[in-house]
Amino acid sequence: MWPFTNKQINNKVRANSIVVEDGVVVIDVCGQTCPGYLLSINNAIDQLDKGTSAKLLISYPACTEDIKAWCKNREIELVDMSNVDGIWAVLIKR
Repeated sequence: MWPFTNKQINNKVRANSIVVEDGVVVIDVCGQTCPGYLLSINNAIDQLDKGTSAKLLISYPACTEDIKAWCKNREIELVDMSNVDGIWAVLIKR
């Protein structure tokens, strides 16, 4: 039997905040590290409709390659990625 068939969603892993600014969903996971920040982003993105734009705010320094691989794996468009004062702002489109 496959060991993950009864997998439950961990409701404790979530974004610090999710708000909408100018039609873009802003998902803040600053302060979270791997793998928690990716799990938080996954939980938030799963709630969005296809075609929705979102901005991820991430403070985890090693996030760039993780996010690129995550976008490719989830078939999410990576629109832009920038860093200001140690905070990554990643614009994606689901």
